[in-house]
Amino acid sequence: RRWGVACRVAKGGSRARGPFPELCWPEVMGLGGSKAKGDEEEETIGEASSNPLAQGYEDLVNAIIRPPRMEYSIKDDMGPATFSLCGKRFCREDLEIENKRGLKLVCSWWKFTPEDAPAEQLPVVIYMHGNASCRIAAFELLRHLLPVAISVFALDFAGSGLSGGEHVSLGYYEQEDVEAVIGHLRASGTVSTVGLWGHSMGAATALLYADRDPSIAGMIVDSAFSDLMVLINEFGQNIREQGLRVPGFAISAAVGMISRSVRKRAKFNPKDVSPIANGDKAFIPALFAHGKDDAFIRPSHSEQLHANYSGDKELVLFDGDHNSTRPDFLFTRAVTFLYQRLGVQESHCLDSTSPTHGSVPQFDNGLFAGGAAAVHNAEEEMMRQALMMSLNEHYDGRSGGGTASGAAAGEARPQSAGDNRPVAQPATAQGGIPMNELKQGIVQFHAVTGVGGVTAQYYVEAALADGGSVEHAIERYFDSDCGGPPPGYQPPTPEFLAL
Repeated sequence: RRWGVACRVAKGGSRARGPFPELCWPEVMGLGGSKAKGDEEEETIGEASSNPLAQGYEDLVNAIIRPPRMEYSIKDDMGPATFSLCGKRFCREDLEIENKRGLKLVCSWWKFTPEDAPAEQLPVVIYMHGNASCRIAAFELLRHLLPVAISVFALDFAGSGLSGGEHVSLGYYEQEDVEAVIGHLRASGTVSTVGLWGHSMGAATALLYADRDPSIAGMIVDSAFSDLMVLINEFGQNIREQGLRVPGFAISAAVGMISRSVRKRAKFNPKDVSPIANGDKAFIPALFAHGKDDAFIRPSHSEQLHANYSGDKELVLFDGDHNSTRPDFLFTRAVTFLYQRLGVQESHCLDSTSPTHGSVPQFDNGLFAGGAAAVHNAEEEMMRQALMMSLNEHYDGRSGGGTASGAAAGEARPQSAGDNRPVAQPATAQGGIPMNELKQGIVQFHAVTGVGGVTAQYYVEAALADGGSVEHAIERYFDSDCGGPPPGYQPPTPEFLAL
């Protein structure tokens, strides 16, 4: 049966069913203007239908906090509920847990059946997926961990898969989900030691959680980023390296605006998602792993995380990229690491001489074959294309704007009389702002926003007069829902209106 998991952009958004290589990325990215339920408190920034730049910006924010969401069937896509391995019977327990925000977390726990369990309490590893994935990604761990008597617990993070919530937070709130899962496992009375295994966002979550629970026995950290703001900046630099002529100020302005929008919508500050800042406070034994050819999250992230980490640590760099199939030697190294750290008893392990040792056909050849990389690739492609779009619309000359001819030139709508924003006239160039600085600022404002004329002059002059920068002018513009200057505003330097 072909891979049947669907990829969608938020609830109610457009969706497409696999296989993933056939997906049309504009549809997956929701470029038709669909909006996630729960976002009603904030209108789309700007007039997306008439401002391609604003739509590209919107897509970039969604790539971070509302990436393609996996939709799948527990009945059809989760594999067998019971199966045998080396003469022992295993089962999958599907359950729901509530996190401290009151959101439902759907989970699955693969373990021995009670009758075949070699002990009342056994080790467990919690698998934590990337930002565009789901618990199905844990399939690849089953044939490696179950034979050594380590059960596997996987969840859909809040905002992912079938769990509740509309946004992901790249580790910030996902820590609470891990805390809820660990509380449930320890309350079950059937768990001896707990380990973590995370990929990408899940790996970052493990590092952010590490200093909160020193009783975690060990963790596998696969392709983590060191700092979210560093990662977003690197996306911008990657675009410049690919040949797009984007000035540095445009990258920094875009990053600043993204940060503000994420704070407003998803209620967390991207600057607080910094796993490397936790490194000197965490002492859980950790094995860091990273593909040498990873262009999405560069290997330098794991190298820096490893160097900064205070606990016992190992670093494995392997041939592959962010989403490629992990080599067998990495799984062998990881299982050995967990075997030692979680205190596995050799007498509990399955008979390695069995002809069926480590083989569950449903997991080896069926549902997850080919689907894993496609699921993971969604996060990389989403962010790359969205950032390209958000910056490319102006520089390829298609966004229009930049003259004093109002809406036809990309001009913003006027500010209404009922607006509460300050209506004071900004200081003029003659009032202390150097003419060349004002002129350059207006040009830069237009380059990023696609808006020129009186609106560009108003925001740039106001920001410079307050001792700010062009970036501050751009942030104010987006914070004001792309509104124009207050009624009656007269630009003191009309010669700049045509910039």
